[in-house]
Amino acid sequence: MNKILKNAYKTFWVPVMGRFISGLIPLLEGKAPEKNPTYDIDGVRKKKIDN
Repeated sequence: MNKILKNAYKTFWVPVMGRFISGLIPLLEGKAPEKNPTYDIDGVRKKKIDN
């Protein structure tokens, strides 16, 4: 059960809610972010790029 919840968190919750919240950034800060968020919560993509 723990593995299912962890996978759902990484593949659904973080990207969906992250995109929703990143849409609110211009409203909260008054300007768009300089860099787009990656939604890479465990660093897997960064490790692939660094190698």
